[in-house]
Amino acid sequence: MSSLAADLAAILAGVRRPGDFFVSGTAKLRAPSLQVEGVGPVALPLLPVQAAQLSGVAEPTPYGRGEATVLDPAVRRSWQIGAEQVRLGGKGWAATLEGILARVADGLGVEAPITASLNKLLPYEAGGFFLGHRDTEKLHGMFGTLVIVLPSLFAGGELVTRHQERRVQLDLHRDDPAELGFAAFYADCMHEVLPLTEGSRLTLVYNLMREQARMTALLQAWRDAPERHPGQADLPAGTCLHPGRVGLSNPQGRRCGGGRRGAGGSGAGRLRRASGAADHRGKRHRRIRRLLAPARRR
Repeated sequence: MSSLAADLAAILAGVRRPGDFFVSGTAKLRAPSLQVEGVGPVALPLLPVQAAQLSGVAEPTPYGRGEATVLDPAVRRSWQIGAEQVRLGGKGWAATLEGILARVADGLGVEAPITASLNKLLPYEAGGFFLGHRDTEKLHGMFGTLVIVLPSLFAGGELVTRHQERRVQLDLHRDDPAELGFAAFYADCMHEVLPLTEGSRLTLVYNLMREQARMTALLQAWRDAPERHPGQADLPAGTCLHPGRVGLSNPQGRRCGGGRRGAGGSGAGRLRRASGAADHRGKRHRRIRRLLAPARRR
């Protein structure tokens, strides 16, 4: 290696990166309102009788093998409940999740803001595990996974994640029912769940996305599936997203208000002519909120 290359390698080796491939920690928990379709309200810490009820409405968790999705208890033994069956709320939960996401963004070295989309609820029983794997990118703009372990009585089930030659083993169990453990990692990291030796483990799994990418994905979905939004089906076929801009336009130079208003305002799907770039930027946040309102209610 030349002197210049050696000097450059030494300099690069000394650079302190702003984040790591994983982050984990503990957060104070103000008991959220957790309801699961087919079970009803779920108490936290998780009770054994409700752990059995959750398993009763869950389905075996598959995993990806190449382009196929398969069930193999020798590779993954756990249950899953889809996000559409889960209702999670309460006055303190939004603040708890927001605080976790701020710490995740800082720990991973990702420019905030980031958002989390609930993927599934995973009940693990004694003997449950998941061998090493990488998560698939399920949404446009997804860059990582957030795991939140809700208060429950269990042993084992440690989360192991790897990147290159580094390996970390994280015990996300917390003895205090007013706390929860969380961990986040980049989607291309190998990770596994070690066998649960006793009890029941209840885990929320979120997809992590950058805010800008999330907005673009939602707007793209809105354009591609107008039947989900009554009144939008008459948009011209050429309607498209401008690269690098959060907004909708069509070849006629018009843009979509995208919101739902009363009789006194512009209705959903009404097109109005853009008055200029400054007006577009000044109103885009209100337009995005109106676009997101139907998605949040689903």
